[in-house]
Amino acid sequence: MITSLLVRHPAPYPTESLLGYVLRVSEGNGYSSPWSVYHLAGLKSHEMRASCVRLEKLAGITNWPEERLDAIAYSAPPGQPRWSRLLGQPVLPQDLNLSHPRFCPECLREKGFLEAHWDLALMVACPIHRCLLVSSCPECGRRLRWFRHGLLECECGGDLSGCELSSIPEAEASLLDMIRRKALSSTAHTSNPMSLPQDQLMAMGLRSMLLAIRTIAKHRILADGTGDSSKTTEIVSAASRVLVEWPKNFIALLEDIGRQLPADISGGVGKQFSGIYWGLLRNKAMGDSKQTEFLRVAFLDFATNHWGRGFVDHKIIQNLGRPGSKRFLTQTEFAAKIGVQQSTAARLLKNSGLSSKRVKCGAADRIVVDTYELSIPTTWPGKIYRVREAAKRLGLSVSLLKSLKAEGIYKVGHLLPTRPGFHELDLRYFTKKLLNLNPLHGPSAVRHERTVTLQSVLCGRRDSLEIKLSAVRAILTGYISVLGNSDATIGGLVIDAAAYEQVVDHPRKKLA
Repeated sequence: MITSLLVRHPAPYPTESLLGYVLRVSEGNGYSSPWSVYHLAGLKSHEMRASCVRLEKLAGITNWPEERLDAIAYSAPPGQPRWSRLLGQPVLPQDLNLSHPRFCPECLREKGFLEAHWDLALMVACPIHRCLLVSSCPECGRRLRWFRHGLLECECGGDLSGCELSSIPEAEASLLDMIRRKALSSTAHTSNPMSLPQDQLMAMGLRSMLLAIRTIAKHRILADGTGDSSKTTEIVSAASRVLVEWPKNFIALLEDIGRQLPADISGGVGKQFSGIYWGLLRNKAMGDSKQTEFLRVAFLDFATNHWGRGFVDHKIIQNLGRPGSKRFLTQTEFAAKIGVQQSTAARLLKNSGLSSKRVKCGAADRIVVDTYELSIPTTWPGKIYRVREAAKRLGLSVSLLKSLKAEGIYKVGHLLPTRPGFHELDLRYFTKKLLNLNPLHGPSAVRHERTVTLQSVLCGRRDSLEIKLSAVRAILTGYISVLGNSDATIGGLVIDAAAYEQVVDHPRKKLA
């Protein structure tokens, strides 16, 4: 083992900051500044930069193997000369903050050393104690430097342990805790009270995670129109507001971006939201596409279920495990979903008033159907009757049944509207709806001169079809009271004759 020129040569901790380690060695040996340590190691001025430290020289005076120091070094990974490292994980130099140190005094007192995650630019606060970091001396007011007396002592001699630190919101603490755990190669927290996509983000590389956080924050700040995307404190704040309650707030961000787009915007959703789309989903720097699938799923959820002003390019859903249910369908997809030809679907959309809109796609238009504003029509299993048989089962005339259906009084819920006939389930529902108007819930002998049966009203030849429809509407709305039922059928319903005469009196005079 190499003979050390230092009196004390403490071992580096596996998660320690290299610069923090040099400062700890300097303080432990009674030096006033790490300059003495670097000088003793024979390092020249350009070799004292964090990314260029000659580890073999530093190892020579600390009496620890170079490999032990290399594990906490910042030097570029093999084959990536423009990159840096943090505890062996590749990052870019801009991901690190090595010139203006910040740390949590409470964490330092508890651990006895500076952890490497404080070297990350985005670590602006302590997620454990939920407070901002010490970045300047409370006595001299100057920004902290690595060349100071000790871990908790400024170069002016000021004590850094007694700083009053402001608290941070829980959302920011949760996000920073995830970054800290990733930097230290720890597992994700067992609880996730803020509903962050922590498992997905933790599965990414450290550099990819930091890039995703910065990209999301940038677009949140741009959508808000306030803040400075170059300030790390605002980046953390903005990103936390989007990532909590995932993907709810991410979709809210996309909706805010969408509100700022031109009213006549058209084409693919990926192109419309090209900034955030390319930044998160088409950026090779984000790493393996499998690690960003959760972002793709959330974007697809927004594009298909919330936006509705553009079509979803198939490139967005390629290689996606399960795209999920879609809210907005093209006419072709709508036809396939309900099992009819496109011509039938087009006629259904045109004639039935189902919620659909035309969306411009280049030089052409696409019809987009909003499935949240309609119940997808379909034909249920069961028997379908022709109109004469259906009318007979209800005890109505054919013309009256047709009119009840055309007016929407007879509801079609179990049969595709373009298909002829009457489904047995719809007949059963209509029958039950009328029979339930009977307050006695069964046959009764309630008959006197001031009552009349529904069969005599609807099957007689005295009144027109319009008057009969008016009578049915009044019965269903309760304007004409049902007093009983003579034979447990629709025709046997006993109604108030006076109310009936009042309803039909005006139409009769009008037609007279």
